[in-house]
Amino acid sequence: MIRGRGDRGSVTAELALVLPAAVLVLALMLGALAWALAHLSAADAASAVARTAAVEGEAAARSAFASRMADASLAVTSDGTWVTATVTATGPAWLPDVVARAVAKEQS
Repeated sequence: MIRGRGDRGSVTAELALVLPAAVLVLALMLGALAWALAHLSAADAASAVARTAAVEGEAAARSAFASRMADASLAVTSDGTWVTATVTATGPAWLPDVVARAVAKEQS
């Protein structure tokens, strides 16, 4: 089979067009994975804080949270029956912040 001279370098040109798109897709996938892991961590911390605050009180919950997630903020509210813990952590890179809430029933 004889190739025409018009095909020379076409693979290089196609690679030059596809490679940046592939790198962008990979970066977006890694960013989404990092955000999902941060959200799981924040949700786990919020759940633990809500349970601890419901059983042992807010002071014990805040100390447990401080040892678990040092780079996030915590808000604990109680209406006498239910305790709500809200954890806000900075999102990775250019992604939005992670907010997770958990609710637990207070033990009397």
